[in-house]
Amino acid sequence: MEANKRRKVAPWPTLLKPVEEPGNADGLGGLFDGLPAAEDHGVAAAPKSQAVPQVKKPVTTIRCLHILKKHTKSRRPTSWRERVITRTVEEATYQVKEFRKHVAAKATPKEQQAEFERLARKESDCGSAREGGSLGRFHRGQMQKPFEDAAFALEVNEMSHVVMTDSGVHIILRVE
Repeated sequence: MEANKRRKVAPWPTLLKPVEEPGNADGLGGLFDGLPAAEDHGVAAAPKSQAVPQVKKPVTTIRCLHILKKHTKSRRPTSWRERVITRTVEEATYQVKEFRKHVAAKATPKEQQAEFERLARKESDCGSAREGGSLGRFHRGQMQKPFEDAAFALEVNEMSHVVMTDSGVHIILRVE
């Protein structure tokens, strides 16, 4: 066969005897004749399925519980519990830290949430105390900035450290 004439190759296997041509690696005269096989160069086969990394959706709405202790410098130093708040910022901060320790000592998230709700009903100066400190679902822009930043930074079932706002001193437990 002449070098510049192309031989037709069937797209299916044929039972014809291979043609011996010079420079033909396997003698079949196919499209990839003369090229080395991939395994000859130590190239590993690509994995069958590559895991696609999960992209976290930005959280837009959360649900939290909180305990608020007001103090004399709160924007409204009064509550459903006390007509006039007389505790200092330091006293309010100390009380909230003690509540946090008490809740954190519980073993499971369910026990922590139950204890948090119990303490909120008994100790919180916020009107949400009647609902165990629940603020319901809220999105960004609805709460005071320090509170919002702390709440949205929490993972589900995570409790914040002390958070100071114009309303007073808080601890927050994110539940959703």
